[in-house]
Amino acid sequence: MSIYKDLNELNVDLEQYEEQSLTNFEKKKWEKRILKKIRKQRPSHLKKYLGVTAAVILVTGISISTGMVSIANMPFVGETIEKYINSNENLDYSSYKTKIGETAENEYGKLTLNEVLIDGGRLLTSSTFEPAEGIDFNYQMHPMPKVLINGQNLTSGTGGESVELNDSMFTIYNEVQLTEIPIGETIRFHIEYDRLDLEMPIDHPWVFDIEVPTEQLAAASKTITFDQVIQLGNGQSIKLEKMIVTPISTVLYYDWPEQANHIAFKIVSESGSEILPGTSAITPEESYNRYPSIDLTSEKYYLVPFEHSVNPHATEPGNVPEQSILINP
Repeated sequence: MSIYKDLNELNVDLEQYEEQSLTNFEKKKWEKRILKKIRKQRPSHLKKYLGVTAAVILVTGISISTGMVSIANMPFVGETIEKYINSNENLDYSSYKTKIGETAENEYGKLTLNEVLIDGGRLLTSSTFEPAEGIDFNYQMHPMPKVLINGQNLTSGTGGESVELNDSMFTIYNEVQLTEIPIGETIRFHIEYDRLDLEMPIDHPWVFDIEVPTEQLAAASKTITFDQVIQLGNGQSIKLEKMIVTPISTVLYYDWPEQANHIAFKIVSESGSEILPGTSAITPEESYNRYPSIDLTSEKYYLVPFEHSVNPHATEPGNVPEQSILINP
């Protein structure tokens, strides 16, 4: 559901407020703030500044009501998980998301866990953070959660992004990589935010205990087991383990303990289209490439290994023999 629909359904009684026009000084102040935000924008981070539109409406409007709480400061205003996955496409994963809407508060402010989404090997979350008065927070700071799944710590990596909505509200995205997810059942998650930023631990964490059903995701997903060793030349080999295809993404897991070259895989369709990994990780424990979701029923797909980035310490980097591994026979 978009924030615009939420705003349309909001009932606000304006009778009790006295209307007062903005002064020229206030209008100029708003204009400077907006221009400052716009100048900060970079193409890859346009979504940091959703809420500038609402500010423009206030600047160009004739009057505001004194004493009224700004709609842009209400806790339901925030970005959806779909915006984190791809801000350039009109995605809708409502069938697979779980709305939470729980708020935790400490001396640093309020954190509302808005919604969560389980995908192949990961948990995605969208939260709204409202810093307490006097707390200096900005979009370059990234609260990261500790996550237990059914009481076990199965986290293999955590990432995140903070998106500024206005001066006192931020959307906090987190992506937690998990080594095992029991898809097909209801999963209990313990989510604990114990840091305001990577190097800023807090004494009273924000804690959420939630249950997330995964039956619909399981019905729409497919796991392909490879268990296949591929020769890369120079006496090196790489083991393909499995691929998980969901309505949200496609993720390939493989074993690459040597890490001499930064090996990745591209997906090539029978019709000739190439799909490069959007994200990847190469570690001694578990390496993976993640791509957009593919339709295994539409045509055949192949995996093709390639040198992902030149490693100056590699032996003959880039010398990867041409080969194709069929994904869906």
